[in-house]
Amino acid sequence: MKTLLLKVNFDKSVAIKITLYFVLAFGISYCLNLLSKLLPVYGIKWVLNVGCGPFLSALLVSFLYKTPLTLTLFSKTAWIRQIEFVGLGLFFIGTIINNILVGNTDYSLIFLWSVYALYYTLLEELGWRVFLGKELRKYSFLTVVIVSTVLWFTWHYSFPNRLTVANPFQFLGLIAAGSAGMAALYRQTKSWLLVALTHALVNVNPPSLPTLVIFLVIILGLLRLHEAKNKRSNADILQL
Repeated sequence: MKTLLLKVNFDKSVAIKITLYFVLAFGISYCLNLLSKLLPVYGIKWVLNVGCGPFLSALLVSFLYKTPLTLTLFSKTAWIRQIEFVGLGLFFIGTIINNILVGNTDYSLIFLWSVYALYYTLLEELGWRVFLGKELRKYSFLTVVIVSTVLWFTWHYSFPNRLTVANPFQFLGLIAAGSAGMAALYRQTKSWLLVALTHALVNVNPPSLPTLVIFLVIILGLLRLHEAKNKRSNADILQL
């Protein structure tokens, strides 16, 4: 009975913490979106209202609950860090090649836009993948997907978004697919950078679905290769 009560209390505390995170993320993004006259440069405004809402909210809630988030761009685990460097290379090379194929050869602009897209998704993904992933790590994968899908989709209404308004059901499907894919990737790697790279590839302009598919095939292939290598090593140890 005591164990059951502890479990209920734990669930309640997690629910309150995640609710507070969402309310702050929505509120910060909504308020920053009203600062159009103070922030005339569209790119700056977009980074602030889209990225800083989840980013600041995750930091604030973690600080209040004394469970600080570790903001390390590259993983401390060697094999994950190697995959992160491969992913970073694929992101920039794939984006440049994709732009060249559609006739865009302004390389400086392509590079700046790519850096900007990655910077923005790093801010956003600290909340939707890192914070939620940490808080829901003891729960089922389906729970993570449902919670992140509902909150991430609803949060998009804190600022004007043509996809959300024009076709909400289609956008909900995209959010659900993105939540499932990136939640799975984060659960396996705990890599803030890899989920941000995946998100950034969706956002780079022009749309780069082939680049995203190639990126995911290579990254997931490297993860499977590492798993197979570990299994062989463990089998060899057992035989000794």
